[in-house]
Amino acid sequence: MWKKEFFNSLENLGVPSHMIKRSSIGFNAIWKPIMELFQQRKIPELGWSNFQIRQLLDILSNMDSDKDPGSIRIGEREGRISTDILNDISGGFCHGIGRSGELTAAQPKAAGASLMQNLTNKIVLSLIKSLGLPNVKAALTIPFGTGMSIGMAIRGALNYYKIDFHEKPIILMTQIDHKSPRKGIEYIGGIIEIIPGRYGENYYAKEGVFTNIEEIKEIFQTNSNKISAIVSSTCFFAPRVPDNIKEIAKFAKENQIIHIINNAYGLQTPTLLKIIRQSIDAGRVDAIIQSTDKNFLTPVGGAVITSPNPDLIDAISKCYAGRASASPVVQLLVSLLSMGKQGYLSKIEKQQQNRKILEEALSNVAKEFNEHIIECNNPVSCAMSLKNVNPDKIQDLGGILYNLRVTGPRFINIHEDPFGSCTNEMKWPYIVMNAAIGVKKEHINEAVVRLKRAIKQIK
Repeated sequence: MWKKEFFNSLENLGVPSHMIKRSSIGFNAIWKPIMELFQQRKIPELGWSNFQIRQLLDILSNMDSDKDPGSIRIGEREGRISTDILNDISGGFCHGIGRSGELTAAQPKAAGASLMQNLTNKIVLSLIKSLGLPNVKAALTIPFGTGMSIGMAIRGALNYYKIDFHEKPIILMTQIDHKSPRKGIEYIGGIIEIIPGRYGENYYAKEGVFTNIEEIKEIFQTNSNKISAIVSSTCFFAPRVPDNIKEIAKFAKENQIIHIINNAYGLQTPTLLKIIRQSIDAGRVDAIIQSTDKNFLTPVGGAVITSPNPDLIDAISKCYAGRASASPVVQLLVSLLSMGKQGYLSKIEKQQQNRKILEEALSNVAKEFNEHIIECNNPVSCAMSLKNVNPDKIQDLGGILYNLRVTGPRFINIHEDPFGSCTNEMKWPYIVMNAAIGVKKEHINEAVVRLKRAIKQIK
């Protein structure tokens, strides 16, 4: 309606009506995707232009009370900022999201930010469903990384199921040698019981680090009355393979314990989503955690919690202490709109191609130096043994690569410290290189060339 009134108001300004009518076609083409987004509330098929994204952010952010030129703001928290630069880098959402005690509660002074947050949750949910998880029913974008998000999901589930954490403080967690998930659980007061990783042939691959479901059952039986939840994992650095999540989901259902899946960067991998989908159908999955930067190419600082149970998502939302920064949410919204569904699917396809390129390139290096690629079938990373490299030189190898401007490889020297391998049964030191979403093929090839140079240098 407002567009019709706008173009009617242009009459009698000296421009022929047929020209104005023609110009409205281009105007409508720009605005149509924005109107469709509000109506359909799902990720657009095609990515938007920067202009369209800025228009949407301006529309929503100008609905917040701090943009009202006539408002008299005398509260302690009024979206006041020291420079327009802050307004720009926050997308204009200076009030933040949520209210004390609930992350998704509508904020009276931030109607635009509240709409933006709800819209983002619906858009990311629509994408996740289309990627292969139609049985998740709700999504929550939060300004936490993966580790803190795991803790928040557990806390919300404990509240939802009315479990006394003092009586059942133990959280089972399959071995992931990463400090963040542990700290997230410890932050809410959980006592962690690690299910150790084993090395060898497993249900998923010819070799690799895996978790034995029978050991999970044995550990549970020793202290079942104190255990409230289990945290499983889909994806970690090679040679770690995904947990047998379907069996863990059945186990959680049989024993009535909370099951949280750490799916930190698994959204980019169709095979992992298939495992999660089957697990939801076969057993119990309460919540799935995924990082926004690892999956959606945003700055670090956000995560998306999904669940088959919308009421549980509401309970998790109510665990957040205070109002929250809107920046991680608006960053996710911008990234999703810029890529669109087709753009994101294209990046997933390239990721799978790059993973094959990485393994082929590393295999050639392994042959040259009498090493081998660990056949763990990891969908994102590759691990190459360093059994013929002097253990005292492995740290130097990492330093040389860093000085050659290659960032990201992980060197695990089991002779010094097995942490990072997710097991105490690893046979040799190794290097891990990644081909995650967004990586460039030429960077993979050049990184392997420089790795080869570095190995020759220390030898």
